Amino acid sequence: MSPRTIQSTLAANDDIDVVLLRTIANSLLTTIANRETDTVMQFHHFTEQIKGLQDRILEYEETFERAPEGYVLNNERVPHFRIPCSHGLSRPAKWIKLNNDGTVSGFADTNGPKSTPHIIDLYAQPDDHYTKDGDPKPTLPLPPWFRFLLVGPSVDFALLHNALIDLDDWGLTCKVHRYCDLNREFSDTCIKLEQMQVDLNALSQARAASETRLLLARASEQVEKLESIPRKPQATCSVWKRKSSGRGHPV
Repeated sequence: MSPRTIQSTLAANDDIDVVLLRTIANSLLTTIANRETDTVMQFHHFTEQIKGLQDRILEYEETFERAPEGYVLNNERVPHFRIPCSHGLSRPAKWIKLNNDGTVSGFADTNGPKSTPHIIDLYAQPDDHYTKDGDPKPTLPLPPWFRFLLVGPSVDFALLHNALIDLDDWGLTCKVHRYCDLNREFSDTCIKLEQMQVDLNALSQARAASETRLLLARASEQVEKLESIPRKPQATCSVWKRKSSGRGHPV
């Protein structure tokens, strides 16, 4: 029975017997017990909800107080790395991670835990120098000792790599390694070209020797009757012509 029902029952009966009074009391006790159970359950539910919200707030506050997994503090490792924000503005990347493809991912200090990392290509930032008059100094060629470290033996390149690690400039380190890789590919391609040139010279000599044997055998005179057969102009040439598609065909 609800309290309102009990109130109506008491108001309508001036003389209530013991049995009815006991029934009303038991009903009130049951109602009170049910209300207490509901209150405890609601309190537990709201407590868990508040704790979950507190954990989310704590997670948001602490995400960029410490490095996200796999990230480190930028600390001028990639000084030019800026992450766009609202109104055309940008903020420096606070947390960065080097990727396997030569790019770098980063978060700004204003990003949240659900933010998508910003990704840029690494490059060496120009280090401009100026004269006393404010004019830019000309860029000089790479000195021989530095070029030797770039393309020399692996032991010497390891010295250069370790010195770059001490500088902690990811962009410069990446570009030095990129130059080393390109120089290796260039050297390998030059070797292949030299071998191809050797093969081409050998083929040219063999073809000339074969033509000499055809001349000595007077091959054309023995099939002179074919001279009047119509032929295409390019049939007299056997030069390999390169097509725009990158492949070739004899013409």
